[in-house]
Amino acid sequence: MKIGFIFLAQPHQIFHSLPIACALALDYPELEVTLLARSPAQTQYLLSLAGYYGAENIATLMTPPPFSWIFGARRAAAPKNFTLLWNARRYAAFDALVMPERTSLRLRKMGLCKTKFIHTTHGAGDDERDWDTRLRKFDLVLLPGRKRRDRLLGKGLIRPGHYYVSGYSKFDLVSRMGKSRAPLFNNARPTVLYNPHHNPAKSSWHKIGFQVLDYFSKSERYNLVFAPHIRMRDDGTISDEDMRPYRNHENILIDLGSERSVDMTYSLGADIYLGDWSSQVYEFLLHPRPVLFLNPDGFEWQGKEEYLWWTLGQVVENIAQLETALPLARDGQAQYEGLQKAAFDYTFANFTESAPRRAAWAIATFLKNGRIEDDMV
Repeated sequence: MKIGFIFLAQPHQIFHSLPIACALALDYPELEVTLLARSPAQTQYLLSLAGYYGAENIATLMTPPPFSWIFGARRAAAPKNFTLLWNARRYAAFDALVMPERTSLRLRKMGLCKTKFIHTTHGAGDDERDWDTRLRKFDLVLLPGRKRRDRLLGKGLIRPGHYYVSGYSKFDLVSRMGKSRAPLFNNARPTVLYNPHHNPAKSSWHKIGFQVLDYFSKSERYNLVFAPHIRMRDDGTISDEDMRPYRNHENILIDLGSERSVDMTYSLGADIYLGDWSSQVYEFLLHPRPVLFLNPDGFEWQGKEEYLWWTLGQVVENIAQLETALPLARDGQAQYEGLQKAAFDYTFANFTESAPRRAAWAIATFLKNGRIEDDMV
């Protein structure tokens, strides 16, 4: 049986499915596992990460976009639909296709009617946009924990026998890479990670992002890592030229999309998280620490399911409030730590067996039996 892992989107999604491909190749050698990459550069990146698992029996196949000018790039700049259509015949050779995004599901409308579509999901936030009706069309959905299982079941977006709580595979890969809480600056100042989301309807960047950068550029008390969602540079929301005035400050590190921006280097290394709508806050809480949320739009968020993350720290609406909130963040961490641990445990399942191996078992079992009998064994 042939199983293809599609890597169509930005690099941050690789961490949610590549570990599963490796575990599947190692634990089920009777299955033919292939990484479907956009470019030679991406192929090499995938193989370098697969090296942490010793998955030498894993195959690769190029499924590039139909534009020669993007062929050597690692980023997803070509329209996804064109890439899917261009490679539909290659994808059709597989019995099952595994993907961390939902766009690739469109292959069903391109003639892949017999192929099984498996979704690993990516991220683990509270964004209501994650409750996407396309989830119903997947044959199998792999979930990071009880929170997403409960919500998707409640909304009728997954059905028994066709989902499985496997855990968060990204943590397994990051651990193998040896990522830890290494200092990001050569000084004793606390380091703040500012991680705005790309969604303009919820992101703090579009209203006060530059004010945040200006505030830290003048600060003598804090370091700042500015690592926005990787899509913000790809979409043209932020440019390198925009960042020019802030690059010469010794207390500011700017990363608009390097490998370090997706491998938890900053979420592990920072002391305080400053964000709005990104699920990276839950990755940050792998080690509970102070978190702050920016709400310049004045959303009425209290008591709403999709704002669970905003109950885990202070919520501020402007820079003046940030000035007050930052000193309180560390002193007031005790009142939030229990909430953070509970939310983390609800978001991410924690099993003795690794998340990639659980996911690999679920895929192999589903393809053999056509369903999964228990989601939390």
